[in-house]
Amino acid sequence: MASPVDSGSASKPSASSRRALLQRGLEVFISLAFLLLALRGINVAELWRALKSAHYWWLALSALFTLAILVVKAWRWQLLFLPAYRLPYRPVFTAMCGGYLASNVLPARSGEIVRIVLLASDQPVSAARAVSTIVVERLLDILSLLLIMIVTLPFVRLPVAMTRAAQALGVVALLGSGALVLFSFWKDRLLRLAHVVLRPIRFLDRPGVYVALGHLIDGFTALRSRLGLLLIGLSFLCWLGVIAMAWSAARAVDLQVPLTVMVLSVVVTTLGMLVPSSPGYIGVFHYLVTVALAPFGISKEIALGFAIVWHGVNYLTLSLSGVIALWLYGTSLGQVLKRWRSRSISPA
Repeated sequence: MASPVDSGSASKPSASSRRALLQRGLEVFISLAFLLLALRGINVAELWRALKSAHYWWLALSALFTLAILVVKAWRWQLLFLPAYRLPYRPVFTAMCGGYLASNVLPARSGEIVRIVLLASDQPVSAARAVSTIVVERLLDILSLLLIMIVTLPFVRLPVAMTRAAQALGVVALLGSGALVLFSFWKDRLLRLAHVVLRPIRFLDRPGVYVALGHLIDGFTALRSRLGLLLIGLSFLCWLGVIAMAWSAARAVDLQVPLTVMVLSVVVTTLGMLVPSSPGYIGVFHYLVTVALAPFGISKEIALGFAIVWHGVNYLTLSLSGVIALWLYGTSLGQVLKRWRSRSISPA
């Protein structure tokens, strides 16, 4: 029988629960704030007219582009495990789809955790190795997108402040690309440096931390071979698919702008995803689209209508793909979360 002290302490929320609740509240607050900014000054009747008159057959093409991007991204992720692990494509694709579903419906951007749990609990690969591939994947995505922006920038007229910011990001992309290559050659040096830097920090000076760093550096080794060229090419192909998907969504609402404007919209919304928000990036995404299109004389109603259509087809396609992929694989998002809570995955 529990003592009064035990029962009282059990009834109080733990510190981690309070932090999680605070984080959820902050995410919802940020999403609502950005959604209000997106709706500020909107002529609702004009917005509804733009949505009602949309050519929704273009959205079928947009959904097909989204599915094609999923297929290519899963292939790229599979290649990132080489040469140490040769994983079958199906579980990698299922984990990718499950991750996007989780990002759309769960707080705290749980998609990456779901991807790792799904793969590491089903395949002979460690969670640390899976994490390293996701880090490299994200860096490839950001750098390839910024490089696309550099190529596009001379053909787009932007305010001076936006142009300078874009140029600064381009420099970061070039420096980052060089750093990725250097990391792949300097594993031993970087690990020795890590030991020197982290030794005075007790909670970081642990074998697991150095193993994780080793896995992360191993993730860059594929970039200096022929496989690296394929990975970079697939990264560019994915972003071209995203731009094509955005373009087809724009055609649905009769938004006819140069392709360079679509590139800028993709860049702005992608970088804006770094802002904490509720699942699915609702609010933040919509506001950033209106900001990206404002310099080109696009009315806020048309821009917001485009944002709603673009976000909607992407959200529904990714969510439905995740549900179907998990079902065909004989599992569900709830079961994956149970595996995570039980920590039934290989940590290293």
